[in-house]
Amino acid sequence: MTTQTISADELERFTTKNRREVLFYLHQLINDGERISVSFNEGKDTVLTMLLHINEAENMLIFDWGGSETANRKLMQSERNYFVCTPHGVKNQFMCGMVYETIYRKRRAFATRLPDYYTRLQRREFFRLVLPMTRRPTCIIKQGEKPVMELSVVDLSIGGIAAELSGSQLAYEIGQTLPYAQIELKGVGTLEVTLEIRDKSTVQRGGKVADRIGCRFINLSQAVENQLQRFITSVQREERARLGG
Repeated sequence: MTTQTISADELERFTTKNRREVLFYLHQLINDGERISVSFNEGKDTVLTMLLHINEAENMLIFDWGGSETANRKLMQSERNYFVCTPHGVKNQFMCGMVYETIYRKRRAFATRLPDYYTRLQRREFFRLVLPMTRRPTCIIKQGEKPVMELSVVDLSIGGIAAELSGSQLAYEIGQTLPYAQIELKGVGTLEVTLEIRDKSTVQRGGKVADRIGCRFINLSQAVENQLQRFITSVQREERARLGG
């Protein structure tokens, strides 16, 4: 879910201006080592980072230096920068102003003023099912002359999916449309859908890294929606039986 999918009144309801609350959420991201995507240049560029330190006395937020020097230079020229992450499946976002280079613990880092607002989009428009490893479908993405990409679907709902690919190989951008995607649902069939990328991140488990994209379905037909619901119900039934419920 993004700010474009909810009303202004709803967005305000999920946004806090209380400084102590803003600081609490920022500290939580630091303590959890949450990976954060910084979007700038009207969403055309992103830098993947982590928050490192908060200097309340100087109203300053320190975050990690990005992996691309080109992107880092562009970021320091941007006046409006959007920080987005999804800890525990809840979308968190805030905006900061100009960014400049600093040194933190003898390493290059970024610094910016602390945000005045912090948004946690907790509303669930659709029930989201986190899939067990044995029931994760394959999502096949085709794009013209480019090689076919096969991603693993880690959660899904009637609204969309989150899918991962081992390694860092997904050159997709937020807002990009992926037509003719196929999702292979065991026991239900292969769904042909159009996806729009709404979120992008990198996840790390142990020593393994995977790129993750969160997508919404565009113009989902009633027939496909029924197939999705049947699959979700089937997985829920299996999980309840496995847990003795």
